[in-house]
Amino acid sequence: MALSDPFQIFCFYYLGLSPEGEYRFVNGNHIAQRYNCSVAEVMKFLKTHHMDPDTVLNTDFPMARYQVDVQMAAEQRGPEHALELASRIFADFQGRLGNRRDWLAEIEREREEDRERRHS
Repeated sequence: MALSDPFQIFCFYYLGLSPEGEYRFVNGNHIAQRYNCSVAEVMKFLKTHHMDPDTVLNTDFPMARYQVDVQMAAEQRGPEHALELASRIFADFQGRLGNRRDWLAEIEREREEDRERRHS
């Protein structure tokens, strides 16, 4: 099996969702083993398809929220629903590529939320 489907690799690497719709924690080593390649090849594939960790981290995209959503969908509603949700998440990610994350604005929002909590 070769690295060929960006959706499948995105799901597996970032959402922990196997091509069969099963949820489990995975990392680059797991993916390399499954696809009979090296971790470097996995990282190159991710970079080629604008899905490398640096790009994802710096894109205005709520990956952590989606990771939880997929885990819950897989556990509560089954593989088919999890894969359907993952398809929408992947489309959302692709649509946000190029939208740089505003780290300073996020920090300021968190500070404001902390101030509000302390005064509540």
